[in-house]
Amino acid sequence: MADARLIDYYATLNLPPTADLVGVANAYARLSAELVDRSDVDETAADALKRVNEAYSVLSKPNLRLEYDSEFFKAEIERQRRIAESAARRDRITANLISGSLAVLVFAEAAALAYFVRDRLGFIFGWM
Repeated sequence: MADARLIDYYATLNLPPTADLVGVANAYARLSAELVDRSDVDETAADALKRVNEAYSVLSKPNLRLEYDSEFFKAEIERQRRIAESAARRDRITANLISGSLAVLVFAEAAALAYFVRDRLGFIFGWM
């Protein structure tokens, strides 16, 4: 969840976070034109236009957008990092279990082979 103090500029412009600069400009042009037309009859249109202008001023500049995204999506980035760490930990545990199991199998095979060789040599040389 994003910081409660941050405004969702993507929702303000009705854009996905993956929108490019052209998409941002197109959404801004469409919304601002609509709000300017409505400002004569709707008193809330002026406030909405201020929010649209603010969203555009941040999302239309790559450096400001990068700063905004890093703050706005901080929680999501952290969640993805924890998921990746958890997957890596599971992979390490699985690899260790497989390696350990293979080591036990190799040891058991070696012990069985040693027993078989000792038994055959004892039979051949009459140790028994």
